Amino acid sequence: MGFKSNREFLRNVSIGAVGTRKVAAILRQGGFRIIELERYCCSIKIWATKIKRLRVPDLLCLESGIRIECRAKADLKITMSHSVNNPDRAWDKGLRDHDIVAFIRCWPIDDTWIASDRVAIFRVGDMRSTWHLAKPGQRKSASEGSEVPFTWPTMVAKRAGRVLSVSRDSISTQLAGGRKQTYRLLRKSGSGRLRLVPHVNVGDVFGDGDAILASALRVMLTPSASPSQRYDFFSDLESDSTESVYAAVKALGFLPDVAAVSRGRLSHLMDHSEDGRIRLEAAASLARLGFEEGWDSISRIVHDHDVAREYRMESALILAEMPGRRSLDLLRGLVEDTSNDSELRAAGAWGLAEVSTDAELTGLVAHVHDSDEVVAVHAILALSRMVCSDNLEALLRHVGDDGRQSAGLVQAVLLSRLDFVPHIVRLIRASSGQRRRWLLYMLACRGRTVCGQYVSDHAPELLNELDFFWTHQVENWTNRLDVADQIDFLREQVLE
Repeated sequence: MGFKSNREFLRNVSIGAVGTRKVAAILRQGGFRIIELERYCCSIKIWATKIKRLRVPDLLCLESGIRIECRAKADLKITMSHSVNNPDRAWDKGLRDHDIVAFIRCWPIDDTWIASDRVAIFRVGDMRSTWHLAKPGQRKSASEGSEVPFTWPTMVAKRAGRVLSVSRDSISTQLAGGRKQTYRLLRKSGSGRLRLVPHVNVGDVFGDGDAILASALRVMLTPSASPSQRYDFFSDLESDSTESVYAAVKALGFLPDVAAVSRGRLSHLMDHSEDGRIRLEAAASLARLGFEEGWDSISRIVHDHDVAREYRMESALILAEMPGRRSLDLLRGLVEDTSNDSELRAAGAWGLAEVSTDAELTGLVAHVHDSDEVVAVHAILALSRMVCSDNLEALLRHVGDDGRQSAGLVQAVLLSRLDFVPHIVRLIRASSGQRRRWLLYMLACRGRTVCGQYVSDHAPELLNELDFFWTHQVENWTNRLDVADQIDFLREQVLE
């Protein structure tokens, strides 16, 4: 049985989120009104407690009703994961013929991923009609759902270049280095010979492995929305498809111009749907539209310890999508209730950074030294996203004799994007005792390269103290993460 490491799982989640965000941006530029249909499809935050979500596509257009499944890959290809024995995990579950699948390539850059500016878009109907041409790959591990990847015949140029000519039998290109490359469109297949359909024109340019030149599919779409009347989401509320009802319920929460009509329909589903996920999403849409019954329902779920944990967790994620005082108060309540389990409290802390920019109002300062370290580290990371020049001094007032709280606050500032060096130098001059030591520690952690010149120019009297830390701690090669990891591993191999 194969299980992914946490790092490998995060890598795949990161590729998917970065690619989905880029697809959404490209479609918006093309005139689509895009929302997330699959919650957290654009996020890389990993939670252990999850509601068993419906298999719905990643994105939804509020105008056309088109659902968009995104497939971001380090190696671009037309491929979909499919469960042979479970219809609920079929590759096209929740997709209709006029829906689309978008394929995009991502590259690793330093410690993150970036997505191409090119996206390959195909209709689901065309993919279904050529399903017999898709080749099955190796079954995935149990941790990945034991699904089988199916890949359609695809032609991708591995090197950047420009299209010189397109004929019935081939595509001629000139690569960036000047070499000419011809791609033959005739392929062998299980049923004989297959002629790929070109998706490029003369003069088109492409990057390294980020463009599909040809495939077994008839048409590759452009990322431009066709003018049309708004899709009738109300009709989908009566659908036999749970996925269609869910999509309609979520869409209506983003359409305030029809709120007067949708209120009654959503309220009925919130109270009477047999699917708990639809009941919860109906409450979320009502709350998003400003209706009290929606907020009351979510509030009950958040506070009721008898409600299944995964539904309370999903409620916390929903609240994080709706900035404002109501969400802030409910999320604070989740964090402050120590009878809640660690991850639910942590989700509350994480969500607070999404719904407010006021660090004091969130109450996160009180939780950076929480006795539950799962909560504490989430509070530290959440607070780090809120640190700015306007609130830095107020946050650092809490740094001093309480070592645990000081460590949490200092770490939040260190993890922030703020260039805090000038502020800290100024504060050090007005500080003493433990507070001064913590502020010096922040400069030491920032490192000689980042703040050495500034300190030398504006506070040279600090250099002697900082030099010891920079030389013997920050720049100490044995403290480098990879070396420290080797040392820890070797220590475990010593049998006393």
